[in-house]
Amino acid sequence: MPAGPVAVVGATGFTGRLTVAALRKRGAQVRIIGRNRQKLDDLAATQSGVEPRAVQWDAAEIAEALRGCAAMVSCAGPFTEAGRPVVEAAVRARVPYTDSTGEQSFMRWVFDEVMQPARAAGVPLVPAAGFDYLPGDLGAALVAVGMGPLERLDVVYASQSGVTTVGTRVSALRVATSPAVSLRDGKLRPMRLGALRRRVDVGWGRVTGALIPTGEPLQVPRHVDVATVYGYLAVPGAMSPSTPGAGAFSTLLRVPGLLRLMERGARGGPEGPSERSRAAGIACHVQATARDGARRALLLEGRDAYGFTADALSELSLRLAGGIDATGACAPAEVVDAAAFLAATGISVREVSPE
Repeated sequence: MPAGPVAVVGATGFTGRLTVAALRKRGAQVRIIGRNRQKLDDLAATQSGVEPRAVQWDAAEIAEALRGCAAMVSCAGPFTEAGRPVVEAAVRARVPYTDSTGEQSFMRWVFDEVMQPARAAGVPLVPAAGFDYLPGDLGAALVAVGMGPLERLDVVYASQSGVTTVGTRVSALRVATSPAVSLRDGKLRPMRLGALRRRVDVGWGRVTGALIPTGEPLQVPRHVDVATVYGYLAVPGAMSPSTPGAGAFSTLLRVPGLLRLMERGARGGPEGPSERSRAAGIACHVQATARDGARRALLLEGRDAYGFTADALSELSLRLAGGIDATGACAPAEVVDAAAFLAATGISVREVSPE
């Protein structure tokens, strides 16, 4: 176990609570950090080994609350709104950092703006280490082995359940209205939500994924020689980017006042999925096409997107706390062994026929 506690910022939300429980299950002491003292105290009262710290939402105060911590996890979303002071605090306090974001624009800020300060401070930052987008990045590292330079990588995320948390719904609205990119021909280029479709077999059946701004265009080129990276999402229900008009909807959300109205509606729904919904299957189909034309595909399979996210964040934070030979903003595959980490978090990997 690490010498100090692992901090969880945004611990009282759905994913935050699961992450705290996953850390305690692994025997770690936990410091929970947030703005609402009563919610923090209520959560700390449910189990031993959890220390609450209420803070104002600025980098200096969060950094002070991090003193003595061996690593930290941020579940404080939407990240484009709440996440920046947390990252800045991690760099100030020199505490290794990971988070649950699925917001590509926030990831770009971490990689583009915080890389150098984090390196100067000797701090590793590993954003997007939940179901978005750790499986795709680790799957890319595995599928690329022995293939040489890649022409293209396609990553399709799929879930049998369309039931999401408040945080996911609000973040999805932010994603839909933020600048988005894919990697094409070696350069990050603007992309449109749902502009491409990809149909693949994910074990429980064939699904159609639609293009979304995932983390892989930012993460994978850090450790794989690849020219083009596309990420897709296939989920049932209204949140599917393959729904007709998804691209037009993202444009409509830019109408003044509409985004806030939609966010209020998102916050008013259920806090998160039921135990039954959480048991739904999840999958990540990763296909590589080499520059010589060879193709290879892997299917990563598991259950419970939010439970996996909590396990991945807790497992990664403990490994960061133990010390790694990396600083600055990193992709997951730069700091862990892909196959071993997936096995430790309940994800199976098998080779499948390329689509």
